[in-house]
Amino acid sequence: MAAAYKIFAYGSLLNQASLKKTVPEARDMFPAKVYGFHRVFNLASSHRYDEKHNVPVCVLNAEPGENRQFMNGACFEMDEVSLNNLLKRERGYEFCEISAHHYNDEKFTFQAYVFRAKNFQPYRFLSKSKEQKHYLDLCLTGSKVFGRDFLEDFKRTTSFWGIDCKNKQQSIWFGDY
Repeated sequence: MAAAYKIFAYGSLLNQASLKKTVPEARDMFPAKVYGFHRVFNLASSHRYDEKHNVPVCVLNAEPGENRQFMNGACFEMDEVSLNNLLKRERGYEFCEISAHHYNDEKFTFQAYVFRAKNFQPYRFLSKSKEQKHYLDLCLTGSKVFGRDFLEDFKRTTSFWGIDCKNKQQSIWFGDY
């Protein structure tokens, strides 16, 4: 029997359409959360680009946080062949094993894998970019599938690193967002 891998998705892979483009064989998706991490916009994308401003779009990253801090996401299963394809797409990330919980029942704990950026320079969220908004909308649309509380937790646990905020993370929910 082929090995199965549980992947914890916290950004664009929350969106079913985006997930199926990348991992068409993904199965058994359910809402989850992990402790000791926070979700932050601080990474220049290697394949999303803003032509108008001639810069990469900022994408999400999972960074270590305080033990009580959590971020929600979704887990799905995939086989080893699919994993190899996903590893190619996520080549700028570390593939880390984590302990995760079902979002609606924390007693259900399991091992999963998450992608975290490695060896990167922090990058800024592009608040005026249509392409940036498109990426954020992918994540929000994917979060809505799991209900209002899940969506609100996504918003509450997502921050950004702004170029003008002296390396401090700030809430992303401002202006049109």
